[in-house]
Amino acid sequence: MPLLGRVVLQVYNLLMLVIAGAVVAVSLGWSVPLAYYNMAVSIPNYKMIMAAFGIVLGLIALMMLVWGLRSPARTNSVLVEKGLAGEVSISIAAIKVIIMKAVKQVEGVKDLRPIVSYAQGGLTVKLHIMINPDYTVPELAQCLQSAVRDDLEKIGGLQVAEIKVLVDDFNVVSK
Repeated sequence: MPLLGRVVLQVYNLLMLVIAGAVVAVSLGWSVPLAYYNMAVSIPNYKMIMAAFGIVLGLIALMMLVWGLRSPARTNSVLVEKGLAGEVSISIAAIKVIIMKAVKQVEGVKDLRPIVSYAQGGLTVKLHIMINPDYTVPELAQCLQSAVRDDLEKIGGLQVAEIKVLVDDFNVVSK
């Protein structure tokens, strides 16, 4: 959420806290907030102020609703290098192609579904795989992690934070 959104959210929360406190106070028998409200709606100038307050509160609530329902921005590319000549980026689709190429070098993997995300620490790769049951999972996973990390760093020039391997299924070959 942008800085303006956080500030507006804090103002909105404070206003709602004050209104909630007044409602609770009136329901417990304290009549002072109710007296102030009756005075405000009985004077024409104060009615305009109350209307403006209601409109502002409604607009803030609408902004919070829109910001809350908006999906987060998805990163379609990863910045590889930024220099005096410009920027070099690589798309997520191209990163997946590099991963597929690296996985083809490892025997025993029958199917692969990579999920790629990027954060400040580097690239996070999740490999959902189907393997041949003749191979041991720890050794195969280590080979996969090594091959994928090497290719992403060599070919893509990317910093890899972590590679997670999840064996979804075993490919049982009928004899």
